[in-house]
Amino acid sequence: MNAPATFNAPAPALIVIGGGSPAPASHERAARAADPSFQRLLAALPAASQVLELDCGQGELAQAYQRRHPQAQWLALNPHTTALPVNKGSFDLIVVNRLEHLPHAAKTLAELGPLLAPGGQLFVLAENHACLSTLAHLIEADPSTGIAASAHDTLSQELAHPRYQSHSTIYKLLLDAGWTPTLVDHQPDQPMDDKVAAAVRYMGDALGVPAGCADRVHRMKHFIIRGVRQFDDVQPASSQPLFDVVVPTTKEQQLRVNVEQSPGLKEVQARIISYRQAATPAEALEASLAHAQSDWVLLCHQDVYFPKGFGQRLNALLATISAEDRPKTLLGFIGMGINRQTEQPEPAGFVIDRVNSADHPASDAAVSIDELALVISKDSIHRIDPQIGWHLWATDLCLSAICTHRVFPRIVRLPLYHNTQSGWQLPEAFYDSAEYILQKHTAFSTIHSLCGVIDQGFVAQHRTTRSN
Repeated sequence: MNAPATFNAPAPALIVIGGGSPAPASHERAARAADPSFQRLLAALPAASQVLELDCGQGELAQAYQRRHPQAQWLALNPHTTALPVNKGSFDLIVVNRLEHLPHAAKTLAELGPLLAPGGQLFVLAENHACLSTLAHLIEADPSTGIAASAHDTLSQELAHPRYQSHSTIYKLLLDAGWTPTLVDHQPDQPMDDKVAAAVRYMGDALGVPAGCADRVHRMKHFIIRGVRQFDDVQPASSQPLFDVVVPTTKEQQLRVNVEQSPGLKEVQARIISYRQAATPAEALEASLAHAQSDWVLLCHQDVYFPKGFGQRLNALLATISAEDRPKTLLGFIGMGINRQTEQPEPAGFVIDRVNSADHPASDAAVSIDELALVISKDSIHRIDPQIGWHLWATDLCLSAICTHRVFPRIVRLPLYHNTQSGWQLPEAFYDSAEYILQKHTAFSTIHSLCGVIDQGFVAQHRTTRSN
């Protein structure tokens, strides 16, 4: 066995950790106010007249905010001991200061919605337990926080033993409570040793997690998240599901924590068909259609999460489409559509991922749809080209619908979370698909997609860069 490693402690080698008289409350408030995540939250908060804060602190955020905005009326509640107000529409700013300490978070976040005035905003400060420093503690097999728990203090017990959360769990929680979240800032996490980051990246490679997205999230210690209400319209209850869900599956875990966990599918009892080891999306869809029981099929990636309310809204939308129009209908959720006024292509639809958000109007003239999710009828006239592979096949569907069937696909706005692990780098296969659709659709010299304008120059530039 190797001898244990030794080190020389820098002076002073003797440090008194604790004990004696507790520090004055003013010292504790000053320490919290100097915390970088506190400063970032304060800087992110907009001016408001009526503010509700859910916090267990001692008023340091209210004091700092009111020095900047003296006109603001600030109500701070300890959610462990005080019930929420009952007056609807009373606040134009609501602040959840440390989401990880919020009791009954899902229930409380949903109850905050009616308290928000029209045009108001929610801001959340939340710790990321998927950051490098916490991962280091997990690898040590002891993720303790280092905060002492008092037998008579419920809050200190929660601080010592927190509810673990990450960007994905926080966004799912907010979306299910009716909030549309956007990451507005973050406090960086600086690991003490770059070897930790290298080790985490090594594990990511072993798990097939691409470099990029996860690495960025790992380096965020705290999130500052803004939430607004966009999908509060009440949808009629559905007696039965109008659509089945088809998921080409390569990673079981992604299917489990996203599609299968989605309350927006469970609320309408949507049937999920997982197709393994498909060579192409065309194969996955065609083979799954024989098992579909509904008139409509939602074809989606395994890393898409459908929040509460999604299924009811989609059911209500599909119920308005006649049997005559059903075979011609093709629906996407994010992509490019033609603006009827300017006659120019522009982004359309709604989706949120781990770092970015796309929030655009719907479109009844789609020219490109992102493959993350689309809806097609079981007896559709649209067919996925088996030659195109896994990229741009939905864009190819759009172009074929326009040129061959003389119909425009639609892009609709529904709440959607793309829990992607992608590093946002276009793979080589994407350029192969781009070259294929340019050769197939010669009527289009340029093809507008969310990844950019695809033309011969787009492909040629990549080929040149790759050869160099």
